[in-house]
Amino acid sequence: MSDELPFETPRGRLSPEDLAAITEAVAARPELWEDELNQTTAERTYADVFTNEHLGVWAISWMADEHDTGFHDHDRSSGGVHVVRGRIRHEHLRMGERPSGTAVEAGQSFCFDGTFIHRMRRDSGAGPTITIHAYSPPLTRTGQYGECDDGLLHRTPTDAEEQLKPHGYQGTPTDRQQFARSSQG
Repeated sequence: MSDELPFETPRGRLSPEDLAAITEAVAARPELWEDELNQTTAERTYADVFTNEHLGVWAISWMADEHDTGFHDHDRSSGGVHVVRGRIRHEHLRMGERPSGTAVEAGQSFCFDGTFIHRMRRDSGAGPTITIHAYSPPLTRTGQYGECDDGLLHRTPTDAEEQLKPHGYQGTPTDRQQFARSSQG
C-alpha cells in the first residue's frame, strides 16, 4: 500500500464492491481531499484524489438543493459512492413508471456496474453534502438522459470533464418535490 493512499494501487479493472470499499477508505482520510475541494453553491465542485489507467477517485461537493446530475450512465465504467456528510437522493430510471429512489445518508455507500443509469442530487434540506466516487476504468465519457421536446428519451454523450446536469425533463422526483419541466437537451 502507498504511504499516502488507503488502498493498493490497482493493476487492473476493479469490481463495484472493490470501488465501494475504496470510497469508504478515502472518506476516512479527509486530508487526501478536503483542502482541494472548493465548496460553492454556484455548482458542484470536485477534487481529483487519484487517477491511473485503472481507477479514478474524486471528492464531490453538493452545496445547494439544485445540485443535480440528471439521469446519466458512466459509459464503460463501474462505480462506487460513499456519502461523507449530508445526504443525497439516489434515483433509478424506470421506463413508463416514476423513478425509484432513496435518500443515502452520511456513512452509507453504494456501487454499480457499467450498465447502470441513475441520478444523484443533494436531498432537499440536507445541508452541505460531500461524496467520494471511485470509477474503474476512470471516467472518460458519460451519457446524459432526458425527455426532450419530442417526448422521447434521448441520450446526450458527454466528456467526463463536463459538469453533469439534467438534460430535458427528468420525471417526477422520488421525494415528491415538484420541479418544472425543462426543455434543455
